[in-house]
Order: sequence, then structure tokens, then C-alpha cells
Amino acid sequence: MKASRISLLSLLTIVVLFSCARSPQQVAEGPVVGSTLEAGSRFTVVRVEGRHGAASGFFVEPDKIATNIHVVAHPGPIFIKSADKKKIWTVEGVTAFDVKNDLAILKIIGEDGTPSLLGDSDAVTVGDPVSTTGYPGGAYKVTKGVIHRVRNNDKWIQMEIALSGGSSGSPVQDSKGQIIGIVSAVEAPYSYVIPSNALRTLIAQSGPVEPLTQWRKRAPIRAYIYSVRGQRKYNANHHDDAIADFDKAIKLYPQKADAYYNRGLAKFTIGDLEFAQGNLEAAWRLYEAGIEDSTQAIKLNPENAYAYHNRAGGKFRLGQSKLNQGDTAKGQRYYQGAIQDWTHVIELNPELADPYNNRGIARASLGESKAEHGDIAGAQELYAAAIEDCTQTIRLNPMYTEPYINRGYAQFRLGQTKADHGDMSSARKLYAAAVQDFTEAIQLDSESAYAYGNRGVAKAALGDAEGAIKDFDAAIRINPEYAEIYYDRGRAKKTLGQHEAAKADFEKAKALNPMVEK
Repeated sequence: MKASRISLLSLLTIVVLFSCARSPQQVAEGPVVGSTLEAGSRFTVVRVEGRHGAASGFFVEPDKIATNIHVVAHPGPIFIKSADKKKIWTVEGVTAFDVKNDLAILKIIGEDGTPSLLGDSDAVTVGDPVSTTGYPGGAYKVTKGVIHRVRNNDKWIQMEIALSGGSSGSPVQDSKGQIIGIVSAVEAPYSYVIPSNALRTLIAQSGPVEPLTQWRKRAPIRAYIYSVRGQRKYNANHHDDAIADFDKAIKLYPQKADAYYNRGLAKFTIGDLEFAQGNLEAAWRLYEAGIEDSTQAIKLNPENAYAYHNRAGGKFRLGQSKLNQGDTAKGQRYYQGAIQDWTHVIELNPELADPYNNRGIARASLGESKAEHGDIAGAQELYAAAIEDCTQTIRLNPMYTEPYINRGYAQFRLGQTKADHGDMSSARKLYAAAVQDFTEAIQLDSESAYAYGNRGVAKAALGDAEGAIKDFDAAIRINPEYAEIYYDRGRAKKTLGQHEAAKADFEKAKALNPMVEK
């Protein structure tokens, strides 16, 4: 019985999922004046409160506080408070800001803050211990972690440290107690830190005080507001409205990389909705537009792993669509582009599991296309590479179900190419390995119709029709609308001479999907 209905589990969500193991971290309550890793390294960390909640900041001069632009860009008053909330400073205005690095220097009335000691951010190395002092969740805390990497293009620091909302503007100390950066963004288990050398440069550029209300009228600051508003609308599934806000942000400040990235994300999402409704032309246009936005985000920030990942997802979707429409050359080019982009993501973050899994999916899909068009050697090379990608995913996250399914798929397809050329011994070994992978997936997720269905196909290829039927039964129990599995179960029953039962399965499959036999 020819087993051809095995399925690749294409979980290509357009978002980077950081799923790496976390290093040990400590969280401790702290005093009003920070002193985290070394005695004598004292400075004043403050709450920066506005209409959208509390964040953090710290004194860099007796009357100046450093924080993020996104913390103070929103309309409304800003209150600077001590950790015990007994001391409140009045903000006079802004003396300097750096849009690219999300930094603002606030002038306060009075000179009673203890300035921080800025260290040399260029001297940090991967693995160095660090601590942050701020207000994650609104409570004053000192949190410890380590340096994970330093971006080449802008020297931003990535920390492996568990922070949450309210950490923006928190100072980051090294083991000597010197400030080597300021927190700007959190994406668990990582946090992103503006280097202290950029902050030092900005402090030196401080000029006359500009009132907050006037400063907020500047185009780059207004762009921040539109960008944040767009993100909120996107999260509320108002995708068209989100795109309109990102358009405004980009018009006001064309260098705003995250606005391009998020606009592309919204276009990809709408494209998926159009595709699901059968509006293929509309979906393709949106995917292409999302790719263009992701490309612009990459030009502005060449180390934006998110943008590479999302662009890869768009290319993969277009690759699938073009191949389904019979445009082999263009479909394969899109797959190759997706593989290249996920390779960039891996180069930027080699310990992340998902990019390997996604690259494995793309390689297996491209391999299948090449096999269908006679390039067996190319297909086998891609299947082998897909197997290795999925294996690496499993090494990084052994509790991740999908790479077992995808590795099983690649092993099965590689086995088919061996069987088609008479190497049955290799084929059977690969089929057996596929069965083992699908079994591992079932052990991790006993409700995976994909895993049961695929294991049934692999068992059928090994001649175990009865075992295959049991797996098809389980897949149909989980997903009664799984047309392909009814068809495969019908073929297994036919092999055993159960012709009437097979006929019933074929009819059910055709009723669910008239194209199932093609």
C-alpha cells in the first residue's frame, strides 16, 4: 500500500517564540537607595508614574533622571517618586533625548538625588553577572541574571533575566556596581538594555529644558504614541485600525523600525484571514506587503530577529501558495528565501528552538517539491537537513511535540525516496524511525491527531495495516473532520480485504474533501 498522506505539522506562527531554558535568577526586596552587588555603589532609583502606569528611572546627575522615551511620551503628567512614595519630585522638562536608543533625560526641580556611576558598556562580555534595580510589577526589586549577548550594530545588550512590566528605565549594574545600561524592553526570558555609553553621550548633550507638553509635539515622539496605540489595536484584533496607526507613525518618523515590523505583522495576520476565506489574491498581496515591511525593519535594524522570522513566515506562506497554484520555480524560491531568513534568526540566537523547527519545516517542504519534480538528490539532501534541524530543536527543547512530528515526516519522506529507488532496507529503517518519532509526540501530546495519523501512515508503509487502522481510529476520534485519515484508513482496510468498510471510509473522505483522492 502506498502511504502518501503523511502530514507536516506547519506551526509557523508569525511571532518569535523564545523557548530556551532560563538561568537561575534571584529576586530580592531592595531599599530606597540602590546598592546591589558591591558596597558603596549607591544611587537613587525612582518610580516614574504616568497615565499608563509605573516604570523606572534613576538619577544621572543630582537634578537629572534617565528613563525611556516610551515611559514619558504619553499625554498627561509625570510623577517621580521614591520607592517608599514619601518623596515626590516635580518634572521641569526634558533636557535631551535619543529616539534611536529610546532614551530621555528629565530635569527635576531640586538637587537631592544620588547619581549613578556609569561603567563602560563596551567592556561587558557574555556570561557576566548583572542586576537590575527597578519596579517590575510596581514593586521595588533587585533582580539578578547574566549577559546573554551584545548586538553588533548598536551595542544593545541582551540579558537573560526575568523581568516584567514596570522594568522599563531600570538601571543595570555589573559586578563592580557600575551602571552598564538601562532596560528598554522585556521579552521573557530576555531583557534588552540600552548601553551606558549611549547614555553617557546623551547626558553630555543635555541642553535647555523643554517642557513635556512641547516636547511631546515633536514628530518622533508623536510617532511613539501612534506606534503604541497601533500595538494595542493589533492585540485587540483591530488589525486594519492598527495598520492605520502604524502608517501615521512611519509618516511622522520613517526610521521607526518597530512600526514597520508591527505593520508587517498586522498585514501577515490579515493575509492569513483572507487565505482562510479563499481570497488568495488578497492574501498574496498582504503577504508581499508584510515581507516589504519586514525588509524595511531589517534595513533599519539588521539584527532584528523578529523581522527575519516574520519575513520567513511570509515567504513560506507564499511558497506554499505558489506551489499549490503550479508555479514551481517561484514557490521553490520563496521556500529558499524562508530558509535563508530562518538561518539568519539562528545566527542571531542559536539557542532558540523554534527557528530550527521552522527551518526544518521549510527544508522538508522544499524537499517534497524537488522530489515531485525529479530532483531526488536535492530532495534527499533537504530531508537530511530537515532531520538535523528537528533534532537540534529537540536537543534544545525535548518537551516540544512538533519537532518530533516534523522529524518523523522528514524521515518518512526520505524513506520514500529510498524505497522508490529500490533501497528497501534503508527505507524500512527510516519508516521505523518515523514511527518512533510519532510515538514520542503522542507521549508528549496524547490528543495530537497529526501524530496518530502520521504514525498510522508509517505503520502502513511497514506493512502493519492493523496497527495503522488503530492509529487512524485514534486520529479520527480526536478530529472527526480529518478527511485524509478516512481515506488512509480506507486503504488500510482494503489491504485487509475489508472492502465494504473501506468503501465507507472513501465516501466519508470525499464528502469532507472532494479533492482528497488527488
